[in-house]
Amino acid sequence: MAYSSGHTGHPSRRSMILGSAAIGATAVTALSSCTEAPAEGGADGDLEWDEASGGYVMEEEVATGKAPLTLWVEYEEYGDAIVSAFQDVHPDVKIDVEIVAKVDAGERMALDGEAGSGADVFTLQYDQLSSAIDAGTAAPIGQYEDALTERSGPVFAAAVSREGAMHGVPIATESIALFYNRTLLKSLTGSEEPATTWEEITDLAASYNDSAANTWTIRFLAGEMYYAYPVLSSLGWRLYPDGDLEDPQLDSSELTAGLEYFASLRDIWDVNSADATYDSVENEFAKGETPYVITGPWAFGDFDPAAESLGFEYGVTTLPTAADGGAALSLAGLSVAVVSGYTPYPAAARVLADFMASDAGAEALYSSIGAVPALTPELSSSIEGLADDEHAQGVLAQSQNSDLVEEIPAYMYTVGNALVTQVWDGILEVGDAQSQAQTDYQNLSSLGE
Repeated sequence: MAYSSGHTGHPSRRSMILGSAAIGATAVTALSSCTEAPAEGGADGDLEWDEASGGYVMEEEVATGKAPLTLWVEYEEYGDAIVSAFQDVHPDVKIDVEIVAKVDAGERMALDGEAGSGADVFTLQYDQLSSAIDAGTAAPIGQYEDALTERSGPVFAAAVSREGAMHGVPIATESIALFYNRTLLKSLTGSEEPATTWEEITDLAASYNDSAANTWTIRFLAGEMYYAYPVLSSLGWRLYPDGDLEDPQLDSSELTAGLEYFASLRDIWDVNSADATYDSVENEFAKGETPYVITGPWAFGDFDPAAESLGFEYGVTTLPTAADGGAALSLAGLSVAVVSGYTPYPAAARVLADFMASDAGAEALYSSIGAVPALTPELSSSIEGLADDEHAQGVLAQSQNSDLVEEIPAYMYTVGNALVTQVWDGILEVGDAQSQAQTDYQNLSSLGE
């Protein structure tokens, strides 16, 4: 995803990507049943490891430039940057870059990989990884595991691990977070420090909200589970806590408590879910008259020029919690580099995938498209420009405080969005909405839709 925080780029909508990713994952799952696992890239037991360099020894054809590696990435700017950085270290290696959207890569690899025309390394959203493993297109990364875990941290490492083995390299992360207008808060409260709880936001709303003037203390997309989830998780609910897609815990008491609390927030953002749109959230914050919004890094491209033009400063921080709850976990996104199970060059492919998570790889990512590298906050400080980018650091902080669910089917978003909409808009009581959600989930999951 290209976006801007003082960089070039364009804003994109995370909710659109989530739906597309889930649909793509469903398609790959259907294909995997007729695909046999490949032999070349699926294991690393026969690959030579160089202890001195801490990496695999590339196949001679690749190391000498006789055979190129094929890399699929989503953005041309990133592809050019990663190739340039890699060739600074391995000048003889040739890399052919093809632009393939992450939401399409898994499905394409399930066909092209077997046909011998796929990538050696490709990028995916992490929640498509299980389907790629089933299809035989995602190979284990082998002896890079420990180093990558140290660099990315346990949360990201766990998100790309299946049955005790890492099958992807964490590259970039994104998450919704709490965006706040420092200048406006200072004038309203005497302090530019953001709220840490919903109760603090409610207190400010008591004096600042004016529904007749369309003046609100906080704005967010109230009809989407993706935005409700931090509230629900703060009250103890987790989606698929045991990884069982047949049991999304829609009848749990923790979800009941979370939904009741979520419904109470209608008092401070009193609009129907259909009216909580991009325009009413991001565009209104860009006017400089809304203290808080919940959105993601795709909004940087709108907020940066607006703040400069109107003379306000904004910050990004972790999401608010319920005062009597726990941490507000977001459903963060994670882009991963995957070694193809079909690659004829499993050593070289692993070297490239690992490089994409190195300091040089992270710098190529950040400098080219402004994406936030999936590194620990400590290591991110070593990336030129990133340490001083407080907006990106705020997103990274929330991403480290996220719930990276292994697989979320498209129909879960259909059901989840309907559930939070019915509660927010007062269409159903919480218990009735949960019962309806369970029925809808069972019906849709049986159809695989």
